[in-house]
Amino acid sequence: MISKKTAVSIDQSRTSVAKFLIVCPSWCLILISGILLGLNAPGRRTQFLGMISLFPFFLLLDRVVVHRQCGWRKAFATVVLSCFGTGSIAALLGVPWLTHAAHVFGQLPWVVGYLITAVGYGLEVALVLFICFALPMMFIRRRTWWDIPVRLCFFLMVEPFCPRLFHWSFGGLTFTGFPWISQLADVIGASGLGVYNIGFSLLAVLMWRCKVEKLPIPRRAVRGLVFGYLLSWGMGIAYGVWKVEAWQASQAEGAPLHLIALQPNISFQQLRSNALDYSARERTLRELLDNSIHALDGLPESPSVSKVVIWPESTYPAAYFKEDRLRLLVNDFARRYETSILFHSVDWDMTAAGRQFYGVAVLVGPDGKVRGRYDKIFRIPFGEYIPGARIFPSYAQWVRKHIPNISEFHEGKEFTVLDLSNELRVCAPICFDSFSPTIIRNMARNGAMLVINLSNLIWFGNTTASEHLEMALRWKAIENRVPVLLVSNNGKSLFIDALGMDAGKRLGLFEKGYLSHSIFLQERFSFYREYTHVIHLLFVLLFIVSTVLAAVHGRIFDKK
Repeated sequence: MISKKTAVSIDQSRTSVAKFLIVCPSWCLILISGILLGLNAPGRRTQFLGMISLFPFFLLLDRVVVHRQCGWRKAFATVVLSCFGTGSIAALLGVPWLTHAAHVFGQLPWVVGYLITAVGYGLEVALVLFICFALPMMFIRRRTWWDIPVRLCFFLMVEPFCPRLFHWSFGGLTFTGFPWISQLADVIGASGLGVYNIGFSLLAVLMWRCKVEKLPIPRRAVRGLVFGYLLSWGMGIAYGVWKVEAWQASQAEGAPLHLIALQPNISFQQLRSNALDYSARERTLRELLDNSIHALDGLPESPSVSKVVIWPESTYPAAYFKEDRLRLLVNDFARRYETSILFHSVDWDMTAAGRQFYGVAVLVGPDGKVRGRYDKIFRIPFGEYIPGARIFPSYAQWVRKHIPNISEFHEGKEFTVLDLSNELRVCAPICFDSFSPTIIRNMARNGAMLVINLSNLIWFGNTTASEHLEMALRWKAIENRVPVLLVSNNGKSLFIDALGMDAGKRLGLFEKGYLSHSIFLQERFSFYREYTHVIHLLFVLLFIVSTVLAAVHGRIFDKK
């Protein structure tokens, strides 16, 4: 039982919070929401803040509707500045690895790095905030309960299509690490899980209108929305429990495979010397081979089980298809130890304009022959290509001069699947390929039963870059129902099962070592992977129905 004194204290506390938010200036609401969104990012262990991070921002949007008499131009300017302010603060707190890369990779002053993050990435976050949340509020004129489902359905409809460089979603940011509710992503995707956290913030807005602003909202409507929200939680958790139990009952089925993943932690100095000195390149390769032998010696004797050794991005020290001597070392090693080897390299074609470079993943089979290669599709702007270089050659030359570490790769075109055997098919997306919403999905649709991500995060230092990549791969595992192995030069390397959860040992940041893991591979069905367009069409229909009902019965678009 709660005592009367405690109840009064709680009520006073709520009243104080309400009074603060009522008199709180707009810039303060922007600051609060930006901080909460930044803390919602991976690596902070505070992703649960995503449940309330947008509530202050939503209150600010409500103010715009209330004070619409100030005119459309002023209202639009207020909304744009609010989105940019919130996005910039969230970017500075949430992606410090971008600032670090601008300083280390781009060799720019720290101040410039912070500006790039705040302005550049902040604009991306601001664009998503504007499209998903601010845009519908520019047309809603009446604040009742009817606009709540309209705004939620609008978010579900447009969020997967919002333009962004590194793909993320509000549902993905919040529910990473929640094993039951996250399983629903193989039906509605990580974006669809925004129904829970965005829905909670919108319900909080509805309660604010009822309790603080005393708007005449029917209690029956409030109870109905709350019941529907709680019901969605019950259905999501029940589905997750069922999926977890089904996975545990079937994970020992399929074709067996031994995985050996090396994390050599090669330094900046080694990378740079390898590019110049042939003896250094050969020394690096022989060290990789020695470490691979050590890892293979620890495997149980099972000649009938296929095995594959994986080297992460930027550790093989040459162009595999262009340097014969080092290529023969790799091929001979594969034959001698009867193992496949998967690694990253570079390649190029000669064209009239000069060399055309590609980042490639190469699979060498246990017979010492190349089984396949994948050309990297997703390229990082100003890291792996210069946007607009063909149109503005002088600007491109200036970029090359001021960012000496820049590479210029051409994008691949094929969602390649690599065959280890007739029963074992894998794919090897390279580094930030994993942030694309389509690359791994199409690889899985082409038959990949395991995703092996080859990464090198050395440019991001001791930041949360690994956690961001890990988050993206967890959702790709669940959405496509395919296990994922993240192999990074300098961490964090780990194995993620088809439930999106850790399986076995992981290696820490800048830790030198290897992962050894045995797995049974089989093809698993995912509704979201195969019928993404159906889910998106369903969200469109929900938005249309809710909008028509709200316009007719709630008159949310009519002037007061």
